[in-house]
Amino acid sequence: MMALSRWSIVSGEGSRLRALTTIVLVIVAIALMASRSFAQERPESRSFDLVGHVLDEGGRPLAGAFVALAGSDWGSLTNEDGRFLIPDVFEGTVELRAEQLGYETLEWRGYVQVQEPVELRLSARAIVLEGLNVVTDRFRARRNGTATSVRWFDRTALATSVQNTALDFVTTRAGLTRYSCNGRYSTSCLMVRGRLAEPIVYVDEVPVIGGMEYLEAIQPHELYMIEVYGAGRHIRAYTPQFMERAAKQRLHPIALLF
Repeated sequence: MMALSRWSIVSGEGSRLRALTTIVLVIVAIALMASRSFAQERPESRSFDLVGHVLDEGGRPLAGAFVALAGSDWGSLTNEDGRFLIPDVFEGTVELRAEQLGYETLEWRGYVQVQEPVELRLSARAIVLEGLNVVTDRFRARRNGTATSVRWFDRTALATSVQNTALDFVTTRAGLTRYSCNGRYSTSCLMVRGRLAEPIVYVDEVPVIGGMEYLEAIQPHELYMIEVYGAGRHIRAYTPQFMERAAKQRLHPIALLF
């Protein structure tokens, strides 16, 4: 009698186990069919190129502004029309950061999708922007008062350049020819009026030893302005950080005696 009872108990437990297993398998099967159906209705999203424009408060395009995905350095510089392009963005809500010297940094959050351009408007930092205009005029006056030839390149030209390095930018845009040499401070020289000359390079008003190598190590958009004097004998480069400080202080550029 005891043996029969044990068998009945074991048999009952086995039946319940098989029933439970069957229920689980049915649930899994239903879930798989539902997921396949959902996948057919909602195709996998693909990345696209996010495009847009950066404008000031008056609707004017801002060239050379940097736009990036928030929390990342993956971004784009705006061209002359204020247009930017960030590749490999997925449809959905994203956060963008837009920066431009003289303007407040913009943190933008919104929904993006294919063929829907984004418009970003930056608010001016009046004191800095006014200071930039003042300092820019003072640099222009210095160039005009210098008794030698001068080539000048602004932020827009640098930010939209196709050259890989600032040195390539200078030699290409100023029509200079670069040669290897054993200079006093650099291993690069320029051909100036039929002779090899080692340029004196200033960065933010400070002379830089190995200045040509410095220009070769940075990209054009990392600079705000470049001045080339005397067919390349004298090159002066300025960073955005320096120009912001100069704007706040209303800098008077030092006189150049050539």
